[in-house]
Amino acid sequence: MNQLCSKPKGDPRYMEDYWVYTSQYAAVFDGATPKTAFRFPGDVTPGQMAARTLAHTLDTLPPDLTARQAVDRLTAQLATALQGHRAEASGVIYSAARREVWSVGDCQFAFISADGSLSVYHNEKLIDRILSQWRSSIIHSYLSRGLLTPEQILADDPGRRIIQPYITRQTHYQNIPSSSNPLAFGVFDGTHIPDEYIIVTPVPEQVTEIILASDGYPQLCKTLQESEAILQRLLHEDPLCIGPLCETKGIRPGATSHDDRTYLKIDVPSSRTDGRSMHNSTLPLQP
Repeated sequence: MNQLCSKPKGDPRYMEDYWVYTSQYAAVFDGATPKTAFRFPGDVTPGQMAARTLAHTLDTLPPDLTARQAVDRLTAQLATALQGHRAEASGVIYSAARREVWSVGDCQFAFISADGSLSVYHNEKLIDRILSQWRSSIIHSYLSRGLLTPEQILADDPGRRIIQPYITRQTHYQNIPSSSNPLAFGVFDGTHIPDEYIIVTPVPEQVTEIILASDGYPQLCKTLQESEAILQRLLHEDPLCIGPLCETKGIRPGATSHDDRTYLKIDVPSSRTDGRSMHNSTLPLQP
């Protein structure tokens, strides 16, 4: 492991990103922001339960699985853990045995080649883009008419309130065929994930490092420091998240960012050969 950052947007108790790093797999899982007030025992959010379950399950999988086999096992274990409740998470997984990156949902990854070139991959959800732009237009309307100040919007976001019912209802588009609706998308939620939403990307021979990250970083760079610098600049310039950082939510009171974020950079092939694993339920978070 070359670099790691895993930071909550606010209260660390509600961090919904989880990561895992073993001799065979590396992964980042991003639990979805809660859509209801429901919590699992111990005040665990649905997003935390989903991401945590996926991380711990990946830790137990044999190395020779295909992406389809691994996703099915992760899905089955998640369905058991959720006990009929609803929760979602995106994930990006590196398989050392197959030298592939598997992606479900809107996590992101990047390849760094021996010549220093960077290739970034990010599967953005159309429904998120639409709702982000809608929220942005609502808030711009309030600001342009002088109805609310930026400080008032940060304290009580009218755009978020208006789009919230549609955020809740986007579960109707999860894991349905894209041919049935252009808003359809894939996600880990305990139900079958169609093949079209399991994106398998072979790692080219010239790639020497891989970055796995949640979508809390607006731009992945070769180093954690560069990625953090861009995020901090955008948070300063656009705290309402209605411009360059256009999102479905801004920086809430007491928060330091609009979203949890995790950045994990590893050498390929992995230098770990002892078979032990690390993940963020056992290893202290690193800045």
